This record gives sequence, C-alpha cells and structure tokens, in this order.
Amino acid sequence: MNKTDALKVIKLSFGSILAIIIASLFNLQYSIVAGVITLLVVKDTKKETLAGALSKLFGFILCTIYSYICFCLLGYNLFAFSLYIFITIGTCFALKISNVIAMCVVISSHYLLQGSMSTYWILNETGLFIIGAGIGIIINMFMPSNFHKIYIGQQKLQEQVSLILIDIANIIRDPDKDISFQHNLDKLNKLINNSTKDAYENINNNLLSDTQYFLEHMEIIKSQRDVLSTLYDLVSQLNCVPYQGYVLAIFINKVGNTSFESDTITNLLKDLDMIYKDIKIQPLPKNRDEFENRAILFLCLTELKKYLVNRKNAQLLRDNYF
Repeated sequence: MNKTDALKVIKLSFGSILAIIIASLFNLQYSIVAGVITLLVVKDTKKETLAGALSKLFGFILCTIYSYICFCLLGYNLFAFSLYIFITIGTCFALKISNVIAMCVVISSHYLLQGSMSTYWILNETGLFIIGAGIGIIINMFMPSNFHKIYIGQQKLQEQVSLILIDIANIIRDPDKDISFQHNLDKLNKLINNSTKDAYENINNNLLSDTQYFLEHMEIIKSQRDVLSTLYDLVSQLNCVPYQGYVLAIFINKVGNTSFESDTITNLLKDLDMIYKDIKIQPLPKNRDEFENRAILFLCLTELKKYLVNRKNAQLLRDNYF
C-alpha cells in the first residue's frame, strides 16, 4: 500500500466513524447512514469532493420532494416506494447525477419504514445528510500539496533536456555515439507526462492556488523537446563534420552544462550571435557536400536560438512566480 492509499484509508475510516458519532450525539435515528454518506462524498481530489457534495445536495432535495409526492399520494407501501425508485433513477440519469441514487434510495427507505414524512423525520434525514456530507468535505480539505514534488519534477525535466543537448553535441563530433539520444528522449517524454499529471492533480487539490505557472512551464518544456527533436534530425543528416561543426558542438555542450539564470541565457545568446557572425565570414564551401553540411549547421544555429529564447522565457516565468 502506497502513501496515497494509506492516507485515503485513514481519511475514510476516521471520517465515517466521526460522522456516526456526531449523528449519535444529536440523537438522530439511523445515525450509521451519516457515515455512509461521508464515504460516498469523499473523492480523490478536493474539487471532485465539492462537486460530488453539491450533486448529492441536489439529489437529497429531489429525494425529499419525490418521497413526499409518492408516499402522500399512494401511501407508505411497496408500490409507492417502487414508483419513487423509478422516478428517482430516471431523473438522476437525465441530470447525469447517477452517483446519488444509492443515497436517495436509503433516505427514502427510512420514510417508508417509519410510515411518516413528518417534520421530525425530514429534519432527521437532513441532519444525517449535513453531518455526513460536511464531514466528508472537511476531511478531504486536508490533502497534502504536491508543490515540492512538481518543483523537483521540473528540475529533473531541465536536467534531462541538458543531457539530450550533450547527446546532440556528441553526435556532431562522432555520429557513432548516437546510442543514448532516443533513450533520453523517451525518459523526457515520460517525465513530461508525469509532471503534467502532478500539475493537474495539484490544481484539483488546491482550490484557491494559482497553479497556472506549472502548466505554462510544461508547455515551454514541450517546446524545448520539439526543438531538440528537430536538432537531432538535422545533425543526423551530416555526412562529414566541417570546422564549423566542432565549434557548434562545443557551444551545444556548453549550453547543456550551464546552470541557467536569465542573465546567463542572455550571455549565451550573445555567444550564439558571435558564432553566426564567424560562420558568415568563413570562406565559401569548396564542394557540394561541404555546402550541404554547413547549411545543416546553419539551421542548427536557428534551432538553438529558438531553444535559448524558449529557455529564457521559462526562467523569466519562474523568476516572476517565485
């Protein structure tokens, strides 16, 4: 059993027992039902719990109205109860709140068993619902934040991006080293999926927190991944490495081993511009192969500039947020 499941077991058990105890202290009949309602209300996230509680509140109101109509018109008998079940199930499915059917049937059965829908019994069932749903909402508010987990995940993402950059630099210098790029790219995609899942889970468990930063950062990482894939496709087309290729490989390796801050990226962009200028003043290619390879390297410079601008935006986003 993992930590999340253990927490869920503790919350459900404690909440259900607490609801029953409170209902008993108020001398409510069928106090056990309060514990059952708590179990029905608690969901995996805070937003799901609140949405479920609201749908159950609406279901409880329908339950009270339909029970009153059926029992008052047809009496407290099996036929009236059967009609009630038919109408309730139909309405719940039509309104897409089928998760409240079981609760509605249980509550209405109390009216049937008592043969009464007096104010006392309506208040009794209302008390059971308020206690059960209230305890369910309260205990689910104590959901630990995964901000730290997301932050660590973002660090791993950037580390993985750096590894892929170093892979690309190595491929330029020696195409036979094309052995770890795909593995590292697959790992990056897995980290992106896991971090995106964590970010959305955090949104659902932090009602008032602005977690848009994490999603925006994830989109930037995806853009970086696309640039890296394009870079790999380009360098894979090199059939020989001109002088400019080694210069580019050294620069890419430097980028991959750099700990980024916004001013650091600005300096790297300046270095990239210097490489641009240096390539422009180099002697013209002597043959077709050299021309094609230098054209590929020029396209790589364009992609690298996209990456650095993208990385600078990520750093500015982080600096503004924190």
